[in-house]
Amino acid sequence: MNGDSILNNLYLGSEPSEVNIEGDHLVILLADGNDLTIPLQFLGQLSLNKSLPDEAELLILRHPPQIDHVHVTERALQVYLTDGRTISCPLSWFPRLLHGTPTERNHYVLGREDSTIHWPDLDEDIELSGLFVGGKSVESEASIQRWLASRQKTAQLLAA
Repeated sequence: MNGDSILNNLYLGSEPSEVNIEGDHLVILLADGNDLTIPLQFLGQLSLNKSLPDEAELLILRHPPQIDHVHVTERALQVYLTDGRTISCPLSWFPRLLHGTPTERNHYVLGREDSTIHWPDLDEDIELSGLFVGGKSVESEASIQRWLASRQKTAQLLAA
C-alpha cells in the first residue's frame, strides 16, 4: 500500500488538538489524550507535488463502528452494527455472495476488531469502512468467471 492510499484511509479516534515534530516523527496529539506518531521518513515518501485525491475523506469517530452480525438475503447484504445501525447493500454489488448458497452466504467470520467480514466458503472479504462509502466489489469479470468455473468443476467432482 503506498503512502497516498494510507492517508486516504487515515483514522483518528478523536479531533487533533496539537501537531508537533519530535525528532524524526510527526506527533499529532488528539483531544482524547492519545497521540498518533508518523515517521517523517514516511511523510517524505509522499509526493509533495500532488494533493490528496478528491475522493479522500477524513472521518473522525470517537468510537469506531463494529459489526455485531451479518445476514445475507437473496437480494441484500445486511450488516448490523453494535450501535444499532444497519447497513444494507444490494447483493449484486458482491458477485461471490450473489452466486453463493444461503449456507455459504451466512457462514462468515468477523475479523480486525469486528470491522471486516470474511466468508471462507466463498473466499470473499469485505471491510466495514468500504460499505460506508458504497464500496462495491472491485473483482474483475474475468476473475469471477474463473471462480464460477472452479465452483462448477468442484460440484461435478463431488457429485461423481
